[in-house]
Amino acid sequence: MQVADQRGSGATGAWPVQVDAWVVAILGAALLGMVGSGVAVWLDPGATAARLPVLVMVLVVLGGAWGLLIPTRYELTLDELRVRAGLVRYRMTWADLVRLESTWSLVSNTTAAWTLRRVRLVDVRGRVLEVGPGDRQGFLAEVLARAPQLVSDATSSGPAWHDPARERPRHRRRWW
Repeated sequence: MQVADQRGSGATGAWPVQVDAWVVAILGAALLGMVGSGVAVWLDPGATAARLPVLVMVLVVLGGAWGLLIPTRYELTLDELRVRAGLVRYRMTWADLVRLESTWSLVSNTTAAWTLRRVRLVDVRGRVLEVGPGDRQGFLAEVLARAPQLVSDATSSGPAWHDPARERPRHRRRWW
């Protein structure tokens, strides 16, 4: 669902993040296991020397996960895409966008850690930004409306768009 409002430079659209339940279950189980092992060490009367390092480790891991993943937000302005993933912030201007494609990837990143169904954006310098919006088709339509230089890519295996005037040629690597 798209939420639109009016701010400084013009209309913006905030997009919610796609959250897959099984990803949350796996991350939750891993964090619960780590915290449980920390509690077991803390309650063990023979492990008094290990209590402080284990407590620090648990706090660092939980704080790091929180700082890199929560909150994750995508905001589309008239000029750029703004992504916030915890303490990390990214910006990509629509004028620099040369490739847009709908992807599915097992490789995790901070901006789309909650889902495998993603949208990949590539700018003119070759920087790649993957996002996982809740309404992927609506997000693609909104990006295409804001980046009119992109045209449909018929050579791609999935839905993709590119800027024919500025995209770098994509060469396949040969592994022999």
